[in-house]
Amino acid sequence: MTGTAHVLVAVLALAALALILRLVRMQALKAKYSVLWLTVGVVLSVAAAVPGVLDRVADEVGVAYQPALFLLLGFGFLLLLAMHFSYELSRLETRVRTLAEELALLRHEVEEREED
Repeated sequence: MTGTAHVLVAVLALAALALILRLVRMQALKAKYSVLWLTVGVVLSVAAAVPGVLDRVADEVGVAYQPALFLLLGFGFLLLLAMHFSYELSRLETRVRTLAEELALLRHEVEEREED
């Protein structure tokens, strides 16, 4: 990567970290998700601060083209993120169903008491 690209990645990483911290302070982002995004911000910051780190990692892994490693890591991250959100969605769907059933039972109970 060129020097300009490293500066751009560094600025974007710092902006992402600042945005994540602001969202956490405003309580718009839950703490469990902030850890994930802060980790991404730190990894991007390291990649920007140490220009040759991705080249060294690519060499160690056996990837000849360094941007391909970056894309592979990004794709893997997005895949894990999609699986995590699918898990959360399934969990919340079950919780909503349970709450709806409990609400229906409570309404039925209230209606029975009103009739008496």
